Amino acid sequence: MKIKQIHIKKNQVKSWIEIFKNPCPVTIETFVTGTVDINRRGTINTEHPDAGYMKDEVLNVPIKNYLVRHNELGDFLLDAGLDKSYTDDPKGSIKGDPVDEFYQNQNQNIKFQLESRKIKPKAVYLSHLHPDHIAGIRELPKNIPYFVGKGELEQYQQEKSGYFLDSVETIYEIDFSKLDEIPPLSHCADLLGDGSLWAVFTPGHSMGHCSYLINGVEGPIFLTMDACFIMDNLRLKIAPSDYTWDIEMAQNSLDMILKFLKAFPKVKVICGHE
Repeated sequence: MKIKQIHIKKNQVKSWIEIFKNPCPVTIETFVTGTVDINRRGTINTEHPDAGYMKDEVLNVPIKNYLVRHNELGDFLLDAGLDKSYTDDPKGSIKGDPVDEFYQNQNQNIKFQLESRKIKPKAVYLSHLHPDHIAGIRELPKNIPYFVGKGELEQYQQEKSGYFLDSVETIYEIDFSKLDEIPPLSHCADLLGDGSLWAVFTPGHSMGHCSYLINGVEGPIFLTMDACFIMDNLRLKIAPSDYTWDIEMAQNSLDMILKFLKAFPKVKVICGHE
């Protein structure tokens, strides 16, 4: 696997007001490729001063990824979901401990869902490298570009997260530090060059974690990915703590997202595992 730095042009537009004045011919669809059990106490940082009592409760939540369809540029995936190996084995054929367990129905894997509709993605943009976001790479084409925020590959633990990247020809790193901030959000990458699809640097859940914003004609949609697990994170204004690299940084990213949503209330928001 080759690792390359990708050069993304600096943003010509410096405000979301201007960006939203120019919606693009792009739509988004959600794929659910399985489910996972998480503890409610981990979806909310119970050490936060405003957390209060949080019930110890198991939540079964979806594992999602997204198809971005651009009328002119083609189809793109945001994350890869799960591959078919999880249909019969919650560990996806990964041996040893600790290995995360996921649950999947027949024909729920990403390859089946894409091939049944004759969808051929031109690239895959990864929010981060946790297994529920990248396992599907095992059955996706390897000769298309894969993109990830800089810092993710430094954290990637194959023994826990799986050898999902082994056969990928090239992974391109997005160095957000070289890109402009678009307040109230931080560093942002105009991924397709026309203002239709943006990656937003939201570290904390992982070192290079990014969220996404789709600027379509039906209105902008903000995908928090795992910067925000469920809607309660937004309602309570408290970030998750489980599976989180830096809880303080995760809270800073959530605070930023909340500020953005307050400034632009017409933006639809979709949480990572809602």
